[in-house]
Amino acid sequence: MHSDAERILQHDRDAELALSKASKPSPTPLSDRRLGRHMPTNSKPVKAAAIAQQIGCNAVQIFASNPTGWRPTADNPTNCAAFAQATRACGLDPVVIHAPYLINLASPDEFIWEKSTALLRWTLLRGAQLGAKYVVFHTGSHRGTGVEAGIARIAEALTLILPETPPEVMLLLENDVGAGNSLGHSFEQLGAILNLLPQYAQRLAVCLDTAHLWGAGHDISNTVSVQQVLQHFDEVVGLERLKVIHLNDTKMALGSHRDVHARIGEGIIGEEGLHALLCDPRLTHAAVLLETPIMTDDDGKEDWEHDTHHLQRVKKLMDL
Repeated sequence: MHSDAERILQHDRDAELALSKASKPSPTPLSDRRLGRHMPTNSKPVKAAAIAQQIGCNAVQIFASNPTGWRPTADNPTNCAAFAQATRACGLDPVVIHAPYLINLASPDEFIWEKSTALLRWTLLRGAQLGAKYVVFHTGSHRGTGVEAGIARIAEALTLILPETPPEVMLLLENDVGAGNSLGHSFEQLGAILNLLPQYAQRLAVCLDTAHLWGAGHDISNTVSVQQVLQHFDEVVGLERLKVIHLNDTKMALGSHRDVHARIGEGIIGEEGLHALLCDPRLTHAAVLLETPIMTDDDGKEDWEHDTHHLQRVKKLMDL
């Protein structure tokens, strides 16, 4: 017979175990893995969704506005609804929006910071209209004011943005290569931003770009090094907060701090490490999205047949 104290202790242990299991994502069956790519829309997002399905995607990423401009796209609820319907019909889930590159929430310049805050707020609002689950953004540069000051600026901006945007759209911080004064190249910096905003734990998560990992000096070329990187990330951020993997190869040297994407197998990261990363059972919940160059034909049009074969190569890497 167990005493009351023993029963209470066992109940507490069971509760802790259940909480631990609840906080960690369960491995996703291979048939349910999500793989897609960043698609150019060329002002025809519905067509882009159809092409994504045709080349073998079941997830997709797009820009909601000019990635190198401050001006948001004109409001067009009909077109947004049509795209959202098209992605559902094509089985594309999640839909991911990549925010414009100009956004810099870490900027000490009040004018740039306010414009960045407004544009990211708009991107989240437009993301909801487009049926997006995630919006990915680069954390930006502190412009010489220091890491702590830059992180504080980011957190300040997010406390303004998140209460005014739809709760169904998560905001993902993307890691960086670490050039100059840019933030987000270390897991500690990403974790510091998240830790300043515990009240938004359900709205904030992370996107890891493999080319950015490599450029920042994280070796992911072999099974052992991948496990070390993932353990480090899990300890500092938590693997359950990794929602999207941007899968890119690169020809740049490890730790070069240069962001140049290459097609899978055409860079120097190597398939051993990428296979270990993609097939780690702790990451099967994360959507995998290519941001690799799209081949073109003699007329300059996208060669989608070539990209279909590229996606098939990635599926083999994922054991699909």
